[in-house]
Amino acid sequence: MSALEIQQIMASRFRTSGEAEGMTRSLMSNFGLTTKAGVARLAIGRSLAMGTFADDNIDSKGMDIPATSLFTQEDIAAWVGLIVTHAHAHEEITIDSMDAFRAAVRRHWHRGVHLLQQDWNDADGSYDKFLETLITRRADLPDVGATFPATQKPQETKPDSPQDASSAVLKALSAIGVTAEIKGLKHGPRISRYHIYLPDVNHYDKLRRGLERLGIALNLQKTKPVLSAGDGASTVNLDVPRPKATWTSVNYNAFRDWVSATTTNGYLLPVFPGVDAMGAPYSFDLAAAPHLLVGGTTGSGKSVCLHALILSLMARLPSSALKLALIDPKQVEYAVYRDSAYLYRGEIATNPISAKEMLDELVIEMETRYQMFDKAGVSNIQEAHKKHLDMPFIVLFIEELADLIMANGGHEDLIIKLAQKARAAGIHLVLATQRPEAKTFSGLIRSNIPARIALTVQKSNESTIILDQSGAEDLLGYGDMLVKAKPGNPPDRVHGVHIERSDIERYLKSK
Repeated sequence: MSALEIQQIMASRFRTSGEAEGMTRSLMSNFGLTTKAGVARLAIGRSLAMGTFADDNIDSKGMDIPATSLFTQEDIAAWVGLIVTHAHAHEEITIDSMDAFRAAVRRHWHRGVHLLQQDWNDADGSYDKFLETLITRRADLPDVGATFPATQKPQETKPDSPQDASSAVLKALSAIGVTAEIKGLKHGPRISRYHIYLPDVNHYDKLRRGLERLGIALNLQKTKPVLSAGDGASTVNLDVPRPKATWTSVNYNAFRDWVSATTTNGYLLPVFPGVDAMGAPYSFDLAAAPHLLVGGTTGSGKSVCLHALILSLMARLPSSALKLALIDPKQVEYAVYRDSAYLYRGEIATNPISAKEMLDELVIEMETRYQMFDKAGVSNIQEAHKKHLDMPFIVLFIEELADLIMANGGHEDLIIKLAQKARAAGIHLVLATQRPEAKTFSGLIRSNIPARIALTVQKSNESTIILDQSGAEDLLGYGDMLVKAKPGNPPDRVHGVHIERSDIERYLKSK
């Protein structure tokens, strides 16, 4: 902020959004504070412990307050340093004007006051419990979300610091005959992204074809670097996997905050499988997908991924607006949801017979809804809701599709019928398997379920069955995945959130 003088800041005024203004005044009373500035300081500090902002579209309709109420001469330099550093580290932007600084304060105030309100709700309105939350929270592990219970996790082992391997990367590139310059580096949770400039663009094809040899040159064992387009002429991004000791885990606490605080731009069924390669929360709209295939070998993190999808749906929609139709031939993965109010038919199908009954009923429900739409003069569930037709979204999760297909009980025909017709009726499918084979994912299933998540698989042809392209065979395991949320787009690299059964049980008790 070379162009920004401290005294200029102290002579300025600051405000938050109109929504956060009202929440700030409410929290003043709850916290026993006499000024908005006291809440604002808590809010900004709370937000600074978080990462990237999910939504920049924040209005400035709150009432402004003078900087001298918000900051003091003694602490203003520290506040400026924290806000500027956060912007540089998480947003990759430079705050070099008063307007930019005001906007940063407004965003932190807006986000932070929502998180404080969540803290207060989780403390059941008890000032002592709220104060204890503030005292015990670790800045790097936010502990409170809007609809999840406040919990404390034991201190995790701090990962080794990722190293700058630019010289090794350049040497390896040279070894495969590619001349390049490294223009930048950014570390994500598991990979390091090198911004590469190619003086000779003819070397791009040589680099693309030589990724496997490059991985050998970098001693990456069974994995290899991933190449993607850069943000400038003659530039590419090279994602290089790091040793496991340097990985940053994506924990339940972070997931809890993202789900409750992230704006999803009108998503009807927002799901959060994890973070992208650079650590930013990643989400997509299952309703727009509109159906999803999830595949990965044993131990790849597939089941944890499914739990993340389920919990993110439950966190954003009440049980009156969402029902989960769960089919679990293994009889263990979904048992934790057995008493949930979200269960379709109030039960989990655990054998081919009950699964067939559930699928039959879903087809009947679909047809019944279309008859209701016809009478009401609407064509889909969104229009039906506008006309006050009360019907929840239904999301069908099948934990092991292969078991049902191999049972030869007519399940596949019903699944295909739902995949072809159920979207407009508000019924969506999430099909998962650890055996991605052509006989499991038939052509009709694959053509009608366009969204895909591929976790680690053994062979490239298994990746092709899930994603229609190779690549999942080179993933790192432990929740590393490729997500193709929109047909025609290249898949996104996502690192899955780690959710333990105890996390799920605590959350379900709070609902």
